[in-house]
Amino acid sequence: MDAVKEALREGRPVALFPDGGQAVLVVEVGRALRVFRLGEGGSFPSLASDFPSLDWFERALWERGYTPVGHPGPKPLRRHDLPYAFREFPELHEVPVGPVHAGIIEPGHFRFSVLGERILHLEIRLGYQHRGLLNRLLGKGPEAALLLAERAGSEPVAHALAFALAWEEALGRKAPPRAQALRLAALELERAFGHLGHLAGLFTDIGYAYGATQVGRVRALLQGEVDRLTGHRYGRNFVRVGGVWREGRPDLAALAAYREELSRLLPRLLKHPQVLDRMRYVGVVRRVEAEAYGFVGPTARASGVARDLRQEDPAYPGFRPVVRQGGDVLSRAQVYAEEALQALDYALGFLAHLPEGPLAQDLPPGDGEAMARVEAGRGEVFWFVRLEGGKVALAEGVDPSFKNWRALELAVRGEGLPDFPLCNKSFDLSYAGTDL
Repeated sequence: MDAVKEALREGRPVALFPDGGQAVLVVEVGRALRVFRLGEGGSFPSLASDFPSLDWFERALWERGYTPVGHPGPKPLRRHDLPYAFREFPELHEVPVGPVHAGIIEPGHFRFSVLGERILHLEIRLGYQHRGLLNRLLGKGPEAALLLAERAGSEPVAHALAFALAWEEALGRKAPPRAQALRLAALELERAFGHLGHLAGLFTDIGYAYGATQVGRVRALLQGEVDRLTGHRYGRNFVRVGGVWREGRPDLAALAAYREELSRLLPRLLKHPQVLDRMRYVGVVRRVEAEAYGFVGPTARASGVARDLRQEDPAYPGFRPVVRQGGDVLSRAQVYAEEALQALDYALGFLAHLPEGPLAQDLPPGDGEAMARVEAGRGEVFWFVRLEGGKVALAEGVDPSFKNWRALELAVRGEGLPDFPLCNKSFDLSYAGTDL
């Protein structure tokens, strides 16, 4: 266990999943992945007390029948057929919110412990959209499996790409260069589209109707270009194992115009007094917390953690992540804005310089296993796939929201109860992605 603890001290956990009575721990150390197999017979030593980033991972294994020996207090993460006890503070007032909400949003339960209107503790209870997706993947071939995988979370292109890359790596194959460029173009358009949605939601929550309307307008136009490229407004059914299904014709001049408009619009909106007054110094997540809990994506980068998987991707030469140090709602909004512009630059570059060649290659059935990661809009998407005879024998996925929900619990501590919706929207996490 000393080697495992040393790796976790130097890096951060990427995934923890069950395999044949053992717990498989994947840790990023530097830019490399290290894999450890822990325990046997469904029992493994818990590391959550020393490494809080593993708490939810271990709870997910516990409710699947594994035993994290020494866990400080395992309780269900996704299963609602098991007893669940919220932490109680007798001196404080409890405010339950959800799982049914006033808006048309995903279901989640938030239990606040407050003193007056000041939040002293938040406990998040999810699992209301638990679909058993990982079990549904078993025995599926590439097309049926990919249809499920891309519906794991709210970023279908990223999930489909990570799943396809893992499948291809398991068979020792790669998609043709033209398909690779089209995949990355779709990924970057998905990132820009998602980030603009985050910003429009934030402006709506603070009553800044002009900002929400202007960003929402460009976002809607951008969604049309996603449709033209992929054949779907959200980019579904575009990526396939071995390449892509089609090659659409987005309007590059329109994309460039949207990028130019956003470059003038977003800095002005984020400097508006109403934005600064409501977003600055609110919902702070410190860098030490981001590192301890293993947060990823804009959540981490807005707290000073300069990590983005595109840094080592040869398709992004000289890539530099967008980083802010404040860790507050404003910092997260600034990261979204700059990354949206950056994503449109890369999308235009990929589409303007497409290599010649086919869109896909058919892969023969085979055996193998591999893992892959993709930097989605919300952070790192992970998929592990084991193939037997061209069918899924084991599949495990991790959506970035799974790693980032604890950031919301930290961000609202000490804030007023009315600030919760704003803090929540600043992360804009996926419930379904967590409830696999």
